Amino acid sequence: MTGVLAGLLEPTSDGDDAFSGPPNGPLGKRAYGGHLAAQALAAAARTVDPDRVPTSLHVQFLRGGDAGEPVRYTVERTHDGRSSSSRRVLGRQGDRLLVSATALFAVPADGPQHSDRTEAQDPETLPHTGPIGPAPSLPLDEIDIRIHDDRDGPEQGGAFVRRLWWRVTADLPKDPVLHACAAVYVTDIYGVDPVLAVHGHSMTDRSHHAATTDSSTWFHRPIRADRWNLLESRSPAAARGRGAVTAGLFDADGQRVATCVHEGQAVTRESRQRT
Repeated sequence: MTGVLAGLLEPTSDGDDAFSGPPNGPLGKRAYGGHLAAQALAAAARTVDPDRVPTSLHVQFLRGGDAGEPVRYTVERTHDGRSSSSRRVLGRQGDRLLVSATALFAVPADGPQHSDRTEAQDPETLPHTGPIGPAPSLPLDEIDIRIHDDRDGPEQGGAFVRRLWWRVTADLPKDPVLHACAAVYVTDIYGVDPVLAVHGHSMTDRSHHAATTDSSTWFHRPIRADRWNLLESRSPAAARGRGAVTAGLFDADGQRVATCVHEGQAVTRESRQRT
C-alpha cells in the first residue's frame, strides 16, 4: 500500500488531456510550489508513450493558489517525434492560472556519460528537520529530511552552501516518473532560502517576502526517491528583489542525477509595505 505522498503526486483524469490534482493542505493556506510542479510533470507524463522518461521540466509560478483546493491541469501535446516528446501544461484553480510548465521526455539512448561528485557525509548523523514553513501539510512522517548549512572552502570562495538530504520513507511504486515527481516535490522546500542565507536570513524568520517564481530541472539519471538523495544548493546572484539558486541533486553514491535552477522573489517586508 502506498502512502500519502504518492497520492498527492497522482492526478486523476478529468477529460481529454486534462487532470485534477489533489490538494496538499488546509483551505486558506498558500499552495506549495513543489506540489504544483510535481503534479504538472505527472500530468504531462500521462500523455506520452511509456518508453519515454522525463529529461527536463521548466515551471513558471504565476499566482499563488489555495493549498486546500484541487488544481486542474490541461496538457497540450506540443510535439511527438520518433524519440522525444514535448508537453505544455497549464494549472488552474477556477479561472485563476497558477502555473505554466513545459516538460520534455525522451527515449534513453547510448552516449557519453560523466558526472561530478559531492563530498561524502552520512546524513544519519544529522538531526531530523522540524516543521517546514513554506510547505503546508508536508507529510514529514513519509519524508526524512536532514539539513546542514556550511560554506565552501577558501579555494571555492567561501560561498554559502546548503546540503539538504532527503528520502521518502513510505512505500513507493517502482514507477520512475513517480520518483522524478517526488524529487521535484521535495527540491522546492526552502527553494530560495539560500538567497537569504547569504545575508544571514531565512524564509522562516519572516524578514522577507520570498517565493519561487520559476524553476528548471534537468534529469540526467534515474532517481530513487526511497533512498538518500542530496540537494546541494548555492546562490550565485541576487539583485532588484530577485535571486537565483543553482543546485545539484546527487544519489546515495554521490553521483549527480539532476540539476536544478530556481529564481525567486526576495523582497524585504518593510520595503514591500512602503510600496
